[in-house]
Amino acid sequence: MMKKITTLALVGFLFGTSLAQIAGTWTLSPVETSLAVGPAKGDYGWWKVPAAEISGVRACQFDDEFVFNADGTFKMNFQGSTFLESWQGGSNACGTPAAPHDGSGKATWKYNATSKTVTVYGKGAYLGLAKVFNGGELAKSADAKDSITYEVTVTGNKMSLDISIGGGYWHFEMSKKMPELNPTGLWKLRPVSTSLAVGPAKGDYGWWKVPAAEITGVRACQFDDIYSFSADGTFKNQLQGSTFLEGWQGGSNTCGTPVAPHDGVNAGKWSANKDKGTITLVGKGSYLGLTKVYNGGELSTPTAAKDTIIYEVEIVADTMLVNIGIGNGAYWHYELVKTTVPTSGVVNNAVNGLVIYPNPTFGDFNVSLTNGSMINAVRVMNFSGQVVLEEMIKKSAVRISTEGLTSGTYLISVETNDGNVVQRFIKH
Repeated sequence: MMKKITTLALVGFLFGTSLAQIAGTWTLSPVETSLAVGPAKGDYGWWKVPAAEISGVRACQFDDEFVFNADGTFKMNFQGSTFLESWQGGSNACGTPAAPHDGSGKATWKYNATSKTVTVYGKGAYLGLAKVFNGGELAKSADAKDSITYEVTVTGNKMSLDISIGGGYWHFEMSKKMPELNPTGLWKLRPVSTSLAVGPAKGDYGWWKVPAAEITGVRACQFDDIYSFSADGTFKNQLQGSTFLEGWQGGSNTCGTPVAPHDGVNAGKWSANKDKGTITLVGKGSYLGLTKVYNGGELSTPTAAKDTIIYEVEIVADTMLVNIGIGNGAYWHYELVKTTVPTSGVVNNAVNGLVIYPNPTFGDFNVSLTNGSMINAVRVMNFSGQVVLEEMIKKSAVRISTEGLTSGTYLISVETNDGNVVQRFIKH
């Protein structure tokens, strides 16, 4: 079961606090130290789960899901069976989950950033092993506790839990089930203050957030920038002829003509790693959010632009949440929203001499520019904003085949040195 978040209002809840590291669906990691016990925290010499049991007699336990929902509710999913011990009426084998540890009760969870603990509330709610509680181990199901608190450490998609049972410690290790990571489509910055934010740690963006007045004011040219992820792995910054320029780019913290290599002229490549929760952009000048930010720092000159940038990314419905470390624990945070280009007529008809013909077409179509300027790119998009055909060129004219397109109405986006044009296009 993938993590489910049903309202975009939860975005602020998730990434405004350290709860973001825990929220999601977790399972026991398939390693011996995932279930271990010993005389002291860090010393688990009494017992560890044997490797043979992980894929053997306890396989039904290692697919159990512990779900920390973003709204604070907690759920356990057992896929119909789990490992039952004798105190539950089992025989140290798989069986039907026994109440109240069967996931049927209502439960909640809470993370305490000060004590670095996570608590599950609700009789029968637990992490790791059903029998373990603060100060001991259950002898019968009827004695299940109303709440249990665990010491917790989260690193990326790994969670370590420790709990004292009085005279000993249990240790659990879990792995987060990462959601699908497919950014294909067109994205813009969300028009909210947390869309551009920076702070001393991931989840703490207290140093600066973009002021609301700038979103529709001095940075309006930045909030209409498009980040285009094509299905074939091509990435493109589409800057609509103008974007926000900072002093290190020769600008004055206002709108201006994009500065190379962050001008979107050259396309890059993107790839996603679901398990790591990252998106990698390859291509000097390709970026998300802010041009100056890269892994480990911020640029002071455009010529120092990096060839590759890796972003930590989570896609929630039509919102993309992006984080990137800049050194010494500090992080930038961006929020993007999926978008489509306008669907009526020509968006920018200020490019004199641009001709697209024939339209409609039964086969090829031509794009030409007669004013002596240059066509940089031609993209055909469906009405979901997905790029279905793309030509990266530097010519004054190009002939493009639509052989691979089904009949229907599309949008043609033409990027030139003088500006961009988006127009309806019909393929018969």
